Amino acid sequence: MTDDDIQTIAVICEQCRRPVRYRFRVAGGGSQRCLQHALVYPPVVNRALRVALIVGTILFIINQADVVLRGDLTTTVALKIALTYLVPYSVSTYSALQINRI
Repeated sequence: MTDDDIQTIAVICEQCRRPVRYRFRVAGGGSQRCLQHALVYPPVVNRALRVALIVGTILFIINQADVVLRGDLTTTVALKIALTYLVPYSVSTYSALQINRI
């Protein structure tokens, strides 16, 4: 195997053969992935879900719990609740991808 072969292998997604943008450390080496497959990489998704659940719940309690407990839940409030969880999920995912970017 030549240096060119090694370089080619290092830039191809393990899942779909697209150019690699992210490399995640795993036992025995690294997992190299394109953006699409990095977004659904189980360790990234699991961490983002945990962060969203914890931070989103705290933000929900601070910002919308009183409205929901009063029974004033509207479509607008429901959308705000969804965003309350989506924002920390997105931030956690973005952070994980940035730190593992090649």
